[in-house]
Amino acid sequence: MSAALLLLNGVSVTAALEGVLGGRTPMKNVNDLHAQYLEKYAVTAHNKKGTSLKFKRVISGETQLVTGVNYRLVIEELNGDNMGKYQAVVYEKIELHSFKRLLE
Repeated sequence: MSAALLLLNGVSVTAALEGVLGGRTPMKNVNDLHAQYLEKYAVTAHNKKGTSLKFKRVISGETQLVTGVNYRLVIEELNGDNMGKYQAVVYEKIELHSFKRLLE
């Protein structure tokens, strides 16, 4: 899987695939491991630009099925002594790399 990121100041893959192509669907569980992974990915990528946000929590999220999955997360992060809400958009492209029958 590959991912690209857009982070502006201010779920599982299976759940995302249940939505309508191009439409946004609320994430059923923003506390699942995949949502936490996406938050950490977004904050880590954003911090490479010279900021020092600290992971806190995912408040809400939506998925959008395109050629991959767009995840739009509202996250709460610590920036020094200040708590702030941010919106992170993470694109995750899902590709099948190989599929073959195993011989027994």
